[in-house]
Amino acid sequence: MTPDTPALVADMMSRDIVTLHIDQTLNDGNEAMREHKIRHLPVLDDEGRLAGMLNQKVVLREALRVADNYGAHRLNHHLGRVPLAEVMTTEVSTLSSDTPLAEAGRTLLSQRQGAMPVLDAEGRLVGILSSVDFVRLAVQLLDAD
Repeated sequence: MTPDTPALVADMMSRDIVTLHIDQTLNDGNEAMREHKIRHLPVLDDEGRLAGMLNQKVVLREALRVADNYGAHRLNHHLGRVPLAEVMTTEVSTLSSDTPLAEAGRTLLSQRQGAMPVLDAEGRLVGILSSVDFVRLAVQLLDAD
């Protein structure tokens, strides 16, 4: 490791965060994931606080359920009728920006999470740390050798 190697969540988290509002629909989430090529979206409440997370697995599960019930020909229409509040994960593990990266990585692994939101001391969303961030770090460290 070098002095330039990230040590804390703040050193590696994504700060440009795409979010959803709790009043949006599953179709909104699906479109945001597709447009931004991401798999995890924090969902915020009316006060801008973290209300839950939407991930690609949930979108795919619900899309299959909708397609099974109504057919695939009007999938977006039916996904647009599913409120995020009904399908998002509400029990979300979070990190703080001063969490050591090794600890954050162990948490991602042990909880089998693909991403975790990063909150400040007041509980506001300031970033997101994903498994992709750790893959980038691994590549950076391997290239440095």
